[in-house]
Amino acid sequence: MGEAHGRIHFPGNPWPEGHALAEFAWTARVIEGVVWCDLHLRSANYQAERAIEEAEDEDHESSWEAPGVWGNYHRCTLSSTHWDSDRGFPFCSVGDFTPDWLDGRTFEVDTITTGTLEGIELDNLAFHLYLLGHDSVANHRITFRRIGESDRFDIAWSGDIALTYAGDDHLAHRFEARITAVPFPTPA
Repeated sequence: MGEAHGRIHFPGNPWPEGHALAEFAWTARVIEGVVWCDLHLRSANYQAERAIEEAEDEDHESSWEAPGVWGNYHRCTLSSTHWDSDRGFPFCSVGDFTPDWLDGRTFEVDTITTGTLEGIELDNLAFHLYLLGHDSVANHRITFRRIGESDRFDIAWSGDIALTYAGDDHLAHRFEARITAVPFPTPA
């Protein structure tokens, strides 16, 4: 894994400042002449920068707002490669894959317009998520911005989360990640 420079935020969770990234990898592979993108992100421990002590009688409207629940799961892994290798999403043909071509492009992946994952085969989604258990993620919006004329990119990645581990299929939560100065990958 490459050195990670960036943060991930989960709006409405107990850490509005977000969480540092411990790992990030951007890789590419070729399948039948098409370049596929893979992303792997792991956050630092949720409480690494600021531990939150809760009173025993403290009540929260949902597990999303409860620091103790987050503490039980330690950190987030959002990845197309961590659990298996046939996820990710297609970029373009091999001949088009250059830093110039990619600069400023935004990709929308696993668009779910109904707001729920009910009836969706979760194993067919491009990314898997470990957040408050093995949850699910969709409606990704991933933007790549080249840094000057270099081979480095800043990546803005957001999406919707369903707490499927707890039996909830509704895409009721969000994540927003910003990763900086990531090297342009050479397709394998």
